[in-house]
Formats: sequence, C-alpha cells, structure tokens
Amino acid sequence: MNRVDRESPIQIQIVEYLRSVLPAGCMVHHCKNEINKRGKGIAIELAKAKRKGAITGFPDLLVLNYANVGPCFFEVKAEGNYATDTQKEVHEQLRALGYRVAVVRSVEDVRESLRKWAVGTREITSNWRSVGEIAAEMVKGQKDE
Repeated sequence: MNRVDRESPIQIQIVEYLRSVLPAGCMVHHCKNEINKRGKGIAIELAKAKRKGAITGFPDLLVLNYANVGPCFFEVKAEGNYATDTQKEVHEQLRALGYRVAVVRSVEDVRESLRKWAVGTREITSNWRSVGEIAAEMVKGQKDE
C-alpha cells in the first residue's frame, strides 16, 4: 500500500514563500532525513546516513539569514500529524543552543513564526535597522537643525 505524502506539498509552498520574502542572499535548505528504501536496504541506508552526519529528528527546513539575525528551523507537519518524541528532543536541543524552532503546518504558521521572532521580511518589517540606516538618519537630523 502506498503512503500518501501530505507534507511535501505544504513544504514546497513554505520554501517558495520563504524564498520570495526573505532578503536576497538568504538560504532555505531542506535537511533530508527520509530514506526511500524497503527491507534490508533501509537499515543499510540509515546506518550510512548516520555515519555521514544525519541526525534523527532534525527539522525539515533550515533558514540561513544574515548573521545578526541568525538561523531558524521549521519542522513541517500536515494537519493531524505531530512531532515525534525524537523530533521534540532535537527541537529542545536546538532551543537550548539559542536557536529558533517551530512546528508549522502552513505558510501562515511560518509567517507568524517569523513575526514572533522579529525576523524582517519583505512582508514583515522588524525593528532592526542597519548601521547605515541609523547613520543616514543621524546625518539627516543634523542637517535639519
């Protein structure tokens, strides 16, 4: 019996959204943890993946933003699916290291997470300003006096 993949279409929408609203140069990366094998082949592939650095329970998406904003992670779940205990443990490890992690089911969930984390996008502006913007404002203020 074939399993219906309900998460991939959601994840594709999220990746397209992130790539369209994040500043130029930011990266959205899918951390592939799935093994598409059956029987004995799956055990061999799992062992090989772990030796190569795969972490069971690692979030689906890694967003690399500018260094002053830092990375964030998204675990994509279809409605009715939930993070496994292993995924929850990895999420807590990442949070303990100071990273932002969210379990999301839609583009709207991602949008809300970015807003909550004050990550500026082309849709959401945060309070963050570059040194150049602050300096330009200061120079303008001096000229107005």
